[in-house]
This record gives sequence, C-alpha cells and structure tokens, in this order.
Amino acid sequence: MNRWITGLAAAALALWTLSSGAQAVYPAKPIRLIVPTPAGGPSDAAARALAKGMSAELGHEVLVENRPGGNSGIGAGAVLNAPADGYTLLFALASNAGLPHLSKASPYKSLAEFTAVATIGGNTQCFVVPAGLAVKTLAEFAAHAKASAKPLLRGSNNASEDMVAGQVTGALGFTLERVPYKGAPQMLPDLLEGRIQAAVLPVGASLPHVRAGRLVMLGCSVAERIAALPTVPTLGEAGVGAAPLVTAHFVLGPPRLPADIVERLAAAVRQAAQTADFRQEMDRLLIVGPARSPGETRELMLRAEAQYVQYVRETGASID
Repeated sequence: MNRWITGLAAAALALWTLSSGAQAVYPAKPIRLIVPTPAGGPSDAAARALAKGMSAELGHEVLVENRPGGNSGIGAGAVLNAPADGYTLLFALASNAGLPHLSKASPYKSLAEFTAVATIGGNTQCFVVPAGLAVKTLAEFAAHAKASAKPLLRGSNNASEDMVAGQVTGALGFTLERVPYKGAPQMLPDLLEGRIQAAVLPVGASLPHVRAGRLVMLGCSVAERIAALPTVPTLGEAGVGAAPLVTAHFVLGPPRLPADIVERLAAAVRQAAQTADFRQEMDRLLIVGPARSPGETRELMLRAEAQYVQYVRETGASID
C-alpha cells in the first residue's frame, strides 16, 4: 500500500511538473496575428513591424495573416471564434469598435468581447481629394459638391473613415455617395484617377501621393496640426466642430484568454515598441502613440466605442 501511495504521489508530481513546464514555455509554436485589412496599407505595415519585434522577444514567429472584408469584420470574427490559447490574435483598428453600431452584419456586439492585450498608435485620418478637382480647402470642395448635378463619390473601407466623412459632410452641408473598398490599396487607383472624388484615408497611405502632387489633403482629424504637415489644417480649423477621432491599433485575443498569456504578450508588445526598427517604421507612417497595458487598452476601446455610439445616435448612420 505504501509503495502504491508513493507511486501515485510521484505520478501526480510528474503530471504537475509537466503541466507547469508546458505553461512556462508559452509560446511553443508560431502565433497568428490577423490583420482585418489588405496587405500593403499602413495598418498592415504597422502590424508587420510589431510582429517582427514580438517574434524576437517571444522566441517564436508572429505571422501576419491578412483577412480583409466585411468592413474589417471578417478578420475580427475569425479571432472571436478562435481557441483562447494565445496562438491567434487580432490587430484591430479603432474602427472595429464602431462596426457593431454601424452594421447588423458585425460578428460581435462590442469590441469588449475580446480580451484586451495591448495598444500601439493609430492612423490619423485625413480628408483627401484628387488634385485634378482643383480645390484647395474643404470649403471649396463643399461648394463644388453642392454645385454638382449628381452626388460626388467617396471611397471607404472602414467605420472610422465613414465617421470622419459624416462629420465633414454634416458640418459643411453636402452629401457624398459611399463606394466600399476592401482597403486603401484597392481604393487609391480610383481616387488618383478621379473615378471617385474624395476619401478619408490614413495619413500614411495618402502622404506619398500628396507629396507627388496627385492628391490634396484638405484636413485631418486631430486636435493640433501634424508636425510633418504644418500647412494642412485640422478639421476643426476647416469648420468641422466634432471631436477628433479616437485612433489606435489594438492587439486583442479571443474571449477568456488566460491572464498569464495576456501578460506575456503585453510584455512582448512593450519590448517590440521600444526597438529602433519599430520606431523608425512608425515615424515613416506618421503613427504616434505609446504602447499601452491591457487595462489601458480596454479603457481606450470603450472610449472609441462610445464615440461611435454617439455618432450613430446623432446621425442615424449605417453602412448596411
């Protein structure tokens, strides 16, 4: 009997040691970071820079997987239904917070359903038009739109762009017809050639074309002018009184992601965000903002969602 009890205790100890060891070595295989936008845009570039730094910190590759479509809902839905084991993460845009309030097709009712892991800076959204329109200010563009025999076309690929565009058209009293795209890379050819007449785009996506003289940036959703673009007014300066958009990229996990995995991933994001390569890429994309903790991330998610709730309540906006 004593030998049996001793053997049972040894077996239990072995199982406990094996279990503890398995938990201690997370991650034990590559991690998928799902980006709900197409490859080639600024959010994709930011995700790849972050994944590179996280891979070095975690000792296993963090692989970026683009899952665009559904106004960024397809990629988010894939993570929502993934196992809560830390091997499938979402690189969400702040616009993901608005999707449930703008579309009945959203796979989630609130971004708070996901597990908050970390935040890095977001895309500053700017109102841009083709240079061929020969307008230099938002007031001039509004007058041009009002004089047009039919509504001008505006490209869009996510909820944040729709909200900024709605703020602009509501404040200046004109309308634009929304044309949906999967992402900025798909939209830009039509915008540059004038087949659509306006867009709200991340500053990093539009800036090369602004500098090349093919697009004109009429205003950005920020509280103060961007240092690298001192001649571009804020939307407030251009006559749009709405509060600047909450911008962020959220690293999120499926619901009920264990706390120890959350902390391991959050630490990896913090370390990655301090690397020279990551900071250089963020500077290139004009993405600003610190890496935030899980608690700060959840708070910012709720702030972003509240902004969309208010916008929908005031305007009745929908993308369905």
